[in-house]
Amino acid sequence: MIQRIQSLWLLLAAIVMATIFYFPTYVITGTTTAQNRTVGNDPLAIILAVLSIILSLVVLFRFKNRKSQLSLTWINILACVGLQAWLFIGINNFRNTPEMAALPGHYWVGTFLPLVTLLLLFMARAGIRKDEKLVKSLDRLR
Repeated sequence: MIQRIQSLWLLLAAIVMATIFYFPTYVITGTTTAQNRTVGNDPLAIILAVLSIILSLVVLFRFKNRKSQLSLTWINILACVGLQAWLFIGINNFRNTPEMAALPGHYWVGTFLPLVTLLLLFMARAGIRKDEKLVKSLDRLR
């Protein structure tokens, strides 16, 4: 299971997505940490992040069924894209509230972690497809 490179990519994707709960997504400059925007403040973001973590781990342990791995990886990619879009929409709404509009702030690490996870998932998908092609070519030789 761990001998395959896509297993490493899937494990890293789960770890990177799990770290999204430790980093804020938007930081208000010069204020307390209570006003920073985090994934923990948004129920939909929590659901999408946990879904991505669970899907990465499920795909990791379904190494005998590559077709299922490919389809679950696509669902995971869609969850990451949805999470990324939702984070930007949420931050935009957060910045446009009257009490936050005048305060300076900037995007932080948590905003870009779904993009890193997305990259890792695409690399895992490429490894799964490579294994599938290898198995199909070996079946033709029999």
